[in-house]
Amino acid sequence: MEHRKPSDLNNWGMLLIHKVVHPFTVFATPLFVLLLMIYLVSKAFMRGFYLGVRSFAGVLLPLIMVTFISIFQKELLEKLGKIHTLISFFISLIIGIVVMIVVQSFGHYSTVPITELVLSGSFSILVFSYVSFRENKMLSYYYGMISGFLIYIIFWGVPVLK
Repeated sequence: MEHRKPSDLNNWGMLLIHKVVHPFTVFATPLFVLLLMIYLVSKAFMRGFYLGVRSFAGVLLPLIMVTFISIFQKELLEKLGKIHTLISFFISLIIGIVVMIVVQSFGHYSTVPITELVLSGSFSILVFSYVSFRENKMLSYYYGMISGFLIYIIFWGVPVLK
């Protein structure tokens, strides 16, 4: 984040943005995805041990793959950091909407853990961007994805609650 001017410290709008909205976005975006993953894995285990294990494996696979890539093929993921901030925001916004569509379409009724794979993939993007990118680049992914989630929820509701 850029350094704030002394006049910004007395501006309640700037304080609201920097002390409430911004931290909420950085915290709530991955938390929302994480809670959806936990919900789906727990629902799968309620339907049976076999389905629960498959669901959990669906959550783990993208995280393991992104971890592998970030450790052994860092230059591949560094290319993501070169994408213009506005473009990465809009790509993440579309990803957020698509994630919600997948959750709505497949939810916890699919025998193949497609929903868990998609959620974990988006969670992996958030974790990787937080660890690897400069703050303004990382934030474009967070703000884009949560904007996509919110757009979907505004128009179609929370997908797993229907």
